[in-house]
Amino acid sequence: MKAENWTNEILESTNGMMKVLPSKLLFDKIQNRINLENRVSNKWIFIAAASFALLISINISLLKSSSFKSNTQTETVISTISNTNQLY
Repeated sequence: MKAENWTNEILESTNGMMKVLPSKLLFDKIQNRINLENRVSNKWIFIAAASFALLISINISLLKSSSFKSNTQTETVISTISNTNQLY
């Protein structure tokens, strides 16, 4: 019950507060600065996305080819092992 009362006190503490409005000059200054920010063109976003896709596809193809090579290397090692149990 004590926690519920504390929660209600906190929620009701903002009752009667007045909203502060910024001056028109300050608001215009902030808007002007936002509009002057350099923005990245869609062309560069597309180039970056294409580069990432190319790098991912290259990595996948290299992983597939390396797993194929390891299988052939394993087969080579297995074929060189003698089928007899003679060590000498």
